[in-house]
Amino acid sequence: MDHLLKSPSISATQELFANYKARDREEIKRKTIWGTHLPFDFWIKDAWHRKALSRLGMERCLASKYLADSERQAVRIGAKGFCFKLLSHHFEERPYLTDLLKKGGYKAIYLTRNAPRQVLSGMVAKMRGRFNSIKDYEDETRYFINLEEFQMLVRWELACVEGDIQRLKDDGFEICVVTYEDFLEDKSAFFARIFDFLGLPRDHLGDTDYKVMIKDIAHTIENYNEVAECVESMGLTLKA
Repeated sequence: MDHLLKSPSISATQELFANYKARDREEIKRKTIWGTHLPFDFWIKDAWHRKALSRLGMERCLASKYLADSERQAVRIGAKGFCFKLLSHHFEERPYLTDLLKKGGYKAIYLTRNAPRQVLSGMVAKMRGRFNSIKDYEDETRYFINLEEFQMLVRWELACVEGDIQRLKDDGFEICVVTYEDFLEDKSAFFARIFDFLGLPRDHLGDTDYKVMIKDIAHTIENYNEVAECVESMGLTLKA
């Protein structure tokens, strides 16, 4: 998403339909990642009549107007496309999104990653209390991975990815599945595939501001050899 935010062809933004609390508002307003698009929850609170309609159970109608306003905003700034980040649980929290996006002609770009690496990244981030950084980040701490928890989370991750992709197909979305490993291997080819899928001219995108959080997985994971053996026993690999 950070790369797409730099595209002159696309009006891209982050998690517009996450559930945001009132206390998040000032922090979000300080960030530039939202561009001109305020998250849906705060858009509702910006006008008394929208707040009233929300309390009357009119959230789906408000979401439809919000998307239309966001699309018009993208046109006004000269963008040829509009995209935002959705996570699986956003569909569960706002069940009307599937139908709304389908009727709006939206396509789905589904990003996945090597499941064991994804799980390790999440476990380490949770233990150190930091998930990402736009500043140089150094952490020499070594983290011990509970193998039973790790195996359970890997199986859960694989099941979730399979379920997500099948649900998007069943709901009738045009879907393009891309991988983080492809992104690392050749960013130009990765984004060329995305722009071709969207029917948009290919853009040259600048570098991301975000830093790699685990520079050497064998050093960061204290019991790396045990984890690697566990992954192999599951018929998987730790290779990025």
